[in-house]
Formats: sequence, structure tokens, C-alpha cells
Amino acid sequence: MARIQNEEGIILIAALILLFIVSLFLFTLVSWHSNLYRTFDSIETYYEKETKKIMGQGG
Repeated sequence: MARIQNEEGIILIAALILLFIVSLFLFTLVSWHSNLYRTFDSIETYYEKETKKIMGQGG
């Protein structure tokens, strides 16, 4: 136990680096998810408009 206390902050630095990597991964994942659903929403809006246009023409 005495050795852990005398590592002069190496565990802290390693924990901060791990926290940075995990945070970056989660930010990237959330950003990708947001972009994906924004794309799906725009496709849905396009097809809704086209469907309304076709139904308005009676065909």
C-alpha cells in the first residue's frame, strides 16, 4: 500500500488520460448519432412532401 502512495501522481495522470479518451469516444458517438438522425429526419421530410404532392395530384 505504501508503494501506491509514493507513485507521485502517475495513477492520477493515467486516470486523466483515460477520462479524456473515454470522453472523446462518447462525444464522437453522440455526434455521429445526432448526425445520423438528422439525416433520417431530412429524408422523412422529403418523402412526406413528395407523398402529399402525389396525393394532391390525385394519382
